[in-house]
Amino acid sequence: MTQSLLTIDWLTQLERYNRIFVGFSGGLDSTVLLQRLAIEPALFPKLTAVHVNHGLSPNALVWQAHCQQFCATLKIPLIIKSVEFARQSNIEEMARKARYQVFAQLLEESDCLVLGHHLNDQAETLLLQLFRGAGIEGLSAMAVEKEFMQGNLLRPFLHHSRQTLENYARLNQLQWIDDESNQDISFSRNYIRHQVMPLLSARWPGIINSLARTSSHCQQAQANLDDLARIDCPALAQAGSQLVISTFSHLSQARITNILRLWFKANQVRLPNTVTFNRLINEVIHARPDANPQISWDDVSVRRYQETLYLLKRQVKSSLLAITWTSFPKPLDLGGSGVLLASVNDKGLIVPPHSKIEIRFRQGGELFHWHGQSKQLKKLFQEWQIPPWLRGQIPLVFINGELAAVIGYAISDSFYGTTPAPAYELIINN
Repeated sequence: MTQSLLTIDWLTQLERYNRIFVGFSGGLDSTVLLQRLAIEPALFPKLTAVHVNHGLSPNALVWQAHCQQFCATLKIPLIIKSVEFARQSNIEEMARKARYQVFAQLLEESDCLVLGHHLNDQAETLLLQLFRGAGIEGLSAMAVEKEFMQGNLLRPFLHHSRQTLENYARLNQLQWIDDESNQDISFSRNYIRHQVMPLLSARWPGIINSLARTSSHCQQAQANLDDLARIDCPALAQAGSQLVISTFSHLSQARITNILRLWFKANQVRLPNTVTFNRLINEVIHARPDANPQISWDDVSVRRYQETLYLLKRQVKSSLLAITWTSFPKPLDLGGSGVLLASVNDKGLIVPPHSKIEIRFRQGGELFHWHGQSKQLKKLFQEWQIPPWLRGQIPLVFINGELAAVIGYAISDSFYGTTPAPAYELIINN
């Protein structure tokens, strides 16, 4: 029974990570997952359980205490985070987002997050997406493995049924909690689990495996579509938040949509609906050359300037942002402007010892020493053909009060250097 849950390949893969964070609600699947990982000597010292207290149930503190006791018994560190979020109509989705935000703050390079989703969860997810009218990507449901922040997200139980996990738990005398809200069929997933799935299983006994297999087929189809997008638009590989349209604007609407989907996905942007996709193509990409059209949804907008699309996320007003980078070179959260990352390179920004590093945004009148000349930043922005509405959103690095770098564009002559001195490349991760 033990060996059937995690294969040698899974164990070998997990051993490669520095730290393994396990999402631990105290329910059946996460309890089995944590215990199963804990009995592996090579994995045990890497493990940290993470319990997110959503505060939705009157039993939330009881569950938290259970998780503390379980982890104490296993001698595994436990991180507990309480979250607050707007109690909107879709509480399930809001709670999920809050949970993943907690996970995202923990992961660093060479770390992984492991979750206990199983085969039944996969089948339910596919049906949820189907009823929402999702496309191929939505019907792909959950991935066994994917990149997540600076690390990876893994779901090693995705091919095991809930019954298999329950059998393992009972065999090993594990105790878990049952969330009473799991019986509330006003939640869509619970309705599918308790009302829809039993009817489908009665008519088609293998329906759970069949649905999971369909999601696997959709994942393969989506991978092919992603490959096609990269062929149609090679610039996607280095696009970032800007995308030149001249290489693909002549393609069919379906293929343009496919390119835009991958671009949005790479920038971690929620996809717009079909109507908005059509407007993007007709009103922005196919707009007359001298137009500066814009389409917005959620907290993002797409603007066109000349032959380039610009993907903009809602920004915190720059006048409120003057952040001292005290933890340099560790990542710096710029709020709505993304996360600033510094990595050692053979050439780049040189930071003198004990310097004060600040991140500011353009206020006007800045001077920048570049290519042997001191120029107004405004003039350089014009030379670099940066759209006027984008200039105030570009982070500026000041070292000891002097403008040292314009993120994504240039480093001042005064602060540019090569090894052996530590040199840094600075990028924004949105």
